[in-house]
Amino acid sequence: NELYAYGSNADGRCGISWSSGSFTPTLAEFSKAKTIKQIACGHNHSMILTNDGFLYATGSNEHGQLGLVDDAGNKFSNMTTFRQITDLNKKVVKFCAAGQNFSMVIVKEKNRISVLSCGDKNQGRLGQGENISDRYKFTEIEGFIGVDVKAVYAKKKHAIAVTKGGKIYSWGCGEFGQLGHGSFKNEFVPKEIEFFNDMRVISASVATTHSVVIVKNKQEDTTQVYSFGDNTSGKLGLKSREKVSTPQLIEFYEGKNPSKTFSGGQHSFVLTENMKVTRIRDIHNHTCEVTGQSPIEGQMYVGLVGSKTIYISQEGAQKNPAIIPDLAAFVKEAISPNKEFHWPLIDSQTLDEFLQKEKAQEFTGTVCKLCSVQPIKNILFINMHVPEDEPAEYCCEECATRFNELEVSPTLFYRIQRPLKPGKRLPSIPRTQFYVQSDTFGYNMQIIPKYNEKGHDYIIQKYNESYIAFSNDMNNLKPEVDEQLVDLLNNIAQKQEKNIMEIAETVTFPKDELNIRSSLEKATVDFLRKRFIVLKNFNNKVKNIIPLIDFSARKDEYNRIRNVYSGCNMYIFWDIKAELFDKILYAGVSKTAGNIRIKVNRMKASKFIGKGKPDHTGEYTVFGQLFQYFKTAGYNCFKVTKDANPFSVQFVGEASIDAGGPYREAISQICTELQSTALPLMIQSPNQKNDGGQFREKWILSPSANSLNHMKMYEFLGVLMGTSIRTKNFLNLDLPSFVWKQLVDVPLTRKDLEYIDRYTVQCLDDIVNIHKKGITEESFNDLIQENFITCLSDGSEVELIPNGRSYRVTFDRREEYANLVETFRLNEMKKQAEALRKGLTLVVPEGLLNLLTWRELETLVSVSYTHLTLPTIYSVQISVVAVSLKKKK
Repeated sequence: NELYAYGSNADGRCGISWSSGSFTPTLAEFSKAKTIKQIACGHNHSMILTNDGFLYATGSNEHGQLGLVDDAGNKFSNMTTFRQITDLNKKVVKFCAAGQNFSMVIVKEKNRISVLSCGDKNQGRLGQGENISDRYKFTEIEGFIGVDVKAVYAKKKHAIAVTKGGKIYSWGCGEFGQLGHGSFKNEFVPKEIEFFNDMRVISASVATTHSVVIVKNKQEDTTQVYSFGDNTSGKLGLKSREKVSTPQLIEFYEGKNPSKTFSGGQHSFVLTENMKVTRIRDIHNHTCEVTGQSPIEGQMYVGLVGSKTIYISQEGAQKNPAIIPDLAAFVKEAISPNKEFHWPLIDSQTLDEFLQKEKAQEFTGTVCKLCSVQPIKNILFINMHVPEDEPAEYCCEECATRFNELEVSPTLFYRIQRPLKPGKRLPSIPRTQFYVQSDTFGYNMQIIPKYNEKGHDYIIQKYNESYIAFSNDMNNLKPEVDEQLVDLLNNIAQKQEKNIMEIAETVTFPKDELNIRSSLEKATVDFLRKRFIVLKNFNNKVKNIIPLIDFSARKDEYNRIRNVYSGCNMYIFWDIKAELFDKILYAGVSKTAGNIRIKVNRMKASKFIGKGKPDHTGEYTVFGQLFQYFKTAGYNCFKVTKDANPFSVQFVGEASIDAGGPYREAISQICTELQSTALPLMIQSPNQKNDGGQFREKWILSPSANSLNHMKMYEFLGVLMGTSIRTKNFLNLDLPSFVWKQLVDVPLTRKDLEYIDRYTVQCLDDIVNIHKKGITEESFNDLIQENFITCLSDGSEVELIPNGRSYRVTFDRREEYANLVETFRLNEMKKQAEALRKGLTLVVPEGLLNLLTWRELETLVSVSYTHLTLPTIYSVQISVVAVSLKKKK
């Protein structure tokens, strides 16, 4: 090989002698007699591995990373050209890797594989222990004695090794969690990453502060990509921006067959396997008479002369052209398997009645249908399907044997080598004898008639009244009507055990169901039926598009189809989503009931709750005891199939055997604890506290529960929610749309705030519209004594603007004040909801949440299914506005 280098040559890292570097590729000083197998580039040194198993190095040797020493064991100074590592001459080097000031090699000696390292000892990057000095020559890593390592990877301060059996080890700097052991500490000797115990690693790569691993699931023939370490700039391929110390699945690669990964300092690549496309178009279920090939792939000839039908592949025809009789059928596309066709055979005497005796060099009077060449020479192809009362269609051999992209229907040909006798024509055989005919092909078009002026006026006049009425109803429709109608139709379909598309358009809407949906209560049955038809047509259109949407993608300007779906999600029936929902939810899941048994002390929880203090640390309640266990163990066991529990429960001091009962009891008690003062995660909604407004029974997330431990507790609650979706063991949680919408990434509205705090919304309305009550700028200050502060749902006070306590709300700034209060209140539990969603996505794919509406998520998680009820109307006098929003009753 010729080796070229460019860039900085500081310390001689490029191997181009004393040059300081080059902006253009420069030939490095290395023997052309050697064939290079691998090159490893470290921070300031480089190594070359040749095909004959020798190692060469150049660059900085400050810490001994080149492995070059003199006879006394002293390290050489920096090298400016590639120098052979003679210390390894008696070994065959199989693989090499270079990091920041250290190097590693895999060598074979006397049929024994070993891993050696040299260079900087800091932070354990050599894998040779903690209390060592820099290694100036390659020294064996004792942790790999007896381990069949096939590859090692390094980039900066940590390293990874993969064995032939698919195990993976890591060591070195763990500051960012890049070692994958669930901690941020350094490891000074190789440590197996236990997370991958049930998987086989097929590829790995390391970057400056993160690592990427591709594994094959042992139970299923699927590959997955995991990453861990620093996620700055999204280099883990995960949406969170935290550093993670345990491997996290990158769901994007599900079903994409990833095979190899490569990493730079701050970025990574994943390479997928070649796509395997099943070939069916030209696979014929017959055996070639010449080659014995079965099935025949490609084009096929069918001999029609003699006592039996013979089949010849293209390869067979090339080997023995004479085997194709003077009359044969030519088949390009495989005949439909459900079509049983018996080829008509004729004897030589009958054939002579149709064809002339001698073969022809050209067929007089024939023109190729496709290329217009005339006359056709040597061999003539005749369209077998043209009716006998229409002119025959001829093709030359080149056009007949070519697949035409615009060929709508498959065509069979007669192949003849002797011209037809005058007035003779081979029999026509319909295409339907060979292929299944579909109703449509290509584009499905809708024909819209255009009337002349007189016809147009007649149609308008005849249907004008009903059209105007219907049009007005549809144009003035609020989104809430469709949202509640879809919800009602989903319920009706479920009760009737029918697919919603099978429900008759004359459906009857139960009066009691309409009464609990405020937007439908006054609608006529005729209107609802018409709207059902509109929604049904819309769902018919969209059902073929949904499988094509990447639900793992974020809503942004580059994912327009994903954005469109988000805008119309509420109009889509559940039956349209259900199949895709199950496919996403259970993709790659093979686990059934968990084999983890957890001891839960209900007496301990009861004593603590009796003290009347919330369990802020998450240790004493049933929720807390489970939280503490899985905080350490991780959440992998929660990815189970339906009707299976992720773990079993044993109540301490109680004779219970968990056949499902203790588990359900524990989950039930957790829900009770959450919706009480036993845990700090949820509080009563202001409507519940004030006994007013809609949905006054609801519980909400506590804005004050914002510590790191609280976020972990919310994350665990999200895991439990995700598990309820998987197992169908519902949680008895009574949460408002204010919470559910944030979990499916749907923007909150003023209405959602009203559903949890009607009092505040009415006060804000009265402040903004106070001028309509005759209040002027002069009298405003006497009546309204508010500053730019507000109270959140838990009573905590926040400033709306910097130093807001010092600024009074004036008549001119009252709208600004109202908008600020609304904005702060709509975002008061955003942090808590994000932690909840994060926990959900640890158990269910994030794309699944993007598929759902908030109502559907609530139905899948909670037994308390919310219907919009009749609004409670309040008559708030202007004096109420004067009451401080800080002191709600």
